[in-house]
Amino acid sequence: MEDKKKLVSPCGVDCGSCLAHTVKEDNNLIIDKLVGLGIKREDIPCKGCRPLEGHCPTINGDCENYECAKEKGVDFCYECGNFPCSKLMPAADRANTLVHNMKMYNLCFIQRHGLDAWLKENPKIKKTYYTGKITYGKGPKCEE
Repeated sequence: MEDKKKLVSPCGVDCGSCLAHTVKEDNNLIIDKLVGLGIKREDIPCKGCRPLEGHCPTINGDCENYECAKEKGVDFCYECGNFPCSKLMPAADRANTLVHNMKMYNLCFIQRHGLDAWLKENPKIKKTYYTGKITYGKGPKCEE
């Protein structure tokens, strides 16, 4: 569990479920695809933003969210006096393939229920995000 905790970024992204982290070293097809997306082969598998002190191979640079949390002396963005800030604002761009729109929900869940509860609930949260159907007034639901 401690390793999984290290893979939750300050902004609420689960680095532990990123394909750049979960890919096995012997899966050349996926590694080649990741390299094609701009990730350096030597950075695969990714260790996560906390172990890499904010360097994120998937953005090919340093993460501003990580740096901000470090400067403010917080483990998670929700601990900051400026929470929520514009760095956490959702955007429609690539919302169907990236987890960036989940950050606010994840941070609020972690703040209210704790990191252990979020780690347990995270698979269901991601399933609902990617496969759920939205109904105004009811929120997203997954068909069982």
